[in-house]
Amino acid sequence: MLRAAILALLLAGPAMAQPVPGLGSVDTRRPVPADRVPWNAVGEVETTAGNRCTGTLVGARTMVTAAHCLVTEDAGALVPAASITFRVGGRSARGVSLRSGPNFDTRQEAPWRADWAVVTLDAPLGTGRAIRMGQEPPREGLALALPAWQHDRPGELLADLACRVVVFGTFGSQGVMVGHNCAGTSGSSGAPLIARGEDGSYVVVGIQTKAALGRPLGVAVPAFTIPLR
Repeated sequence: MLRAAILALLLAGPAMAQPVPGLGSVDTRRPVPADRVPWNAVGEVETTAGNRCTGTLVGARTMVTAAHCLVTEDAGALVPAASITFRVGGRSARGVSLRSGPNFDTRQEAPWRADWAVVTLDAPLGTGRAIRMGQEPPREGLALALPAWQHDRPGELLADLACRVVVFGTFGSQGVMVGHNCAGTSGSSGAPLIARGEDGSYVVVGIQTKAALGRPLGVAVPAFTIPLR
């Protein structure tokens, strides 16, 4: 029932007079230091088509983001890898190869479960920065953080540090997703849901894809469903 309610909210019309995707009446985001672990793995993705999103280093030359961040201007396909620029820590790299979720429809941005992209970079920006991808389904109630470079406050890495997994399961035809109550607006697509592993290390449990209008509520592709190779 909770999955159905979240799905309805994500597909619903505005809940406020001037709704903002992924934010409620109280903004729970806070600036975090972009040069410290784990935030230093989170960078900005930009394409020659004008898309600007968030991405995460999960290997020396491997960056993960949302596939819908990489569509062409006419939404007819994904951009060539070479047209992708990733910036983090004052450095930048270009894409050299790109893989996305199977059967991802660039016009419909669906199914949501396939809204992921793994980009190989031409420079090892992830050395000393990369954060590992989770290999297990996240449990409901798991504490999360959602750090992202967002359009309403450019130049600041903002994160909701007090959110959680509210549901994990199948969202109808969209597939298995992580439902969460983290705040994150335009620009947060492709951002990581970060949790603490049992050993205390940081781990990515999902990649942000959709946010509800006027509410701190969204869904993410589970990290364990994204093959890095």
